[in-house]
Amino acid sequence: MMRSIFILLLVSIAYSSNSFAYEVLDICATYSNTNKKYKVEAKVFTGIELNGKTNSFNYQPYSKYAVIFWAEGQASVIELDYAFGGINQFGSYGKDQQGHRWELSTTTTFCY
Repeated sequence: MMRSIFILLLVSIAYSSNSFAYEVLDICATYSNTNKKYKVEAKVFTGIELNGKTNSFNYQPYSKYAVIFWAEGQASVIELDYAFGGINQFGSYGKDQQGHRWELSTTTTFCY
C-alpha cells in the first residue's frame, strides 16, 4: 500500500505543473550491479523541490536527486553523492532508494 502511494506521488511529479526550477537532462544511467547502460531522461530536483512535489519530508532538503521515469508507475529516485554540481559529462554518482549505486552522465554517445 505504501509503495503504491509512493509511486503515485512520483508519477504526479511528471504531470504536475512546473512551479519549481528542476532540470531535465538526457543522460546515460549506468546501473553499477550489472554495468547495464540506459539512455534516458532524468529530472534533477533539490530535496526541497522533491519534498514539495511529493507533499512529503522524505528527501534531504539540500541534496540533489535524479528522478528517472521508466514506465507508468515506475521510477527510480537517485540521491546524488554531491549536492553541488549535479550531473555532468564526466559522471556523477548516487544511490537509489534500495541502496543500489548508479553512475549518471550527460555524455550519451556511447550509451548502449
